[in-house]
Amino acid sequence: MHTPRPVAVVEDNPGLLADLVEFLGMRGFAARGFASAEAFFKVWPATSFDLLLLDVVLPGASGLEVAQRVRAQRSLAAQVGIVMLTALDANNDHVLGLEAGADMYLSKRSSLEVIEAACHSMLRRLDQREAAQPADDGHEPWRLNALHWLLKAPDGSLLSLTHAEVTVLSALFDKPGQAVAREELLTRLNKKETLSSLRNLDNTISRLRRKVHTACDIELPVRPSYGRGYTFTGECETNT
Repeated sequence: MHTPRPVAVVEDNPGLLADLVEFLGMRGFAARGFASAEAFFKVWPATSFDLLLLDVVLPGASGLEVAQRVRAQRSLAAQVGIVMLTALDANNDHVLGLEAGADMYLSKRSSLEVIEAACHSMLRRLDQREAAQPADDGHEPWRLNALHWLLKAPDGSLLSLTHAEVTVLSALFDKPGQAVAREELLTRLNKKETLSSLRNLDNTISRLRRKVHTACDIELPVRPSYGRGYTFTGECETNT
């Protein structure tokens, strides 16, 4: 079973926003909609996304400003794909979008199927980029003390973990840089492979990423691997 890739859609047209979120959800993405940049920034970066679909013209901060702010987060910039949606066709607007950090530009007149194909293409490019580059999370590795349920971040922050969190991280730390299937993670947790268990697993990883970001303002390098599971992409050590 594929791990849904988290996608944020920032669009102020209610009808188009609802259509995009519903369609992408039906196509296997974990799509979440936001009517403004301000609404998006209330949850990001504590909630991470693999891909952003940004309307250029938004109330308040524009889509260009969203792209610039996301790219300014150096620890996250290379991990997020940005697709700009625009009703404008002027070359100058395209140039501004690309300079702001967008990876791709699409017209709002594009069909939903074309937008879906662009999302898949962008995510494949991100996965290839990540596989080609060694992870660099800081001067120190992430250190997991499985016996005492503690995680030490590269900046020295020490986080207390739950049983589920330490179990999942132990499995990921055993195979750094390799995808660990969600089924294998459920086996480690002594859970049967049900939709409820799979959702609980995804929620556990999401909560852990939020916990790390809140505690030390660092992105935990756990990435969903499309169709395969989860991968720990940072340097890591396990102490027992």
